[in-house]
Amino acid sequence: MRMKNDKGEELYFNDVTKNGKPLWILKGIGDTLIMGRDRQRKKSRVFTQSAQAEAYLKRHGFRPAWVD
Repeated sequence: MRMKNDKGEELYFNDVTKNGKPLWILKGIGDTLIMGRDRQRKKSRVFTQSAQAEAYLKRHGFRPAWVD
């Protein structure tokens, strides 16, 4: 799913299965950087729990792009 925030940053939010375990992946679009665990700037980030991914999206103001 494509998501964006008020700053104009956009990312893809996907759920996948790897080795039989669910993962949630955030991947930045264009110049969008995602904060890592130790505040490092990355192009993508993997979460093992959906609640963690949803909390990250909420904290940074991301919402589905089709809502606008």
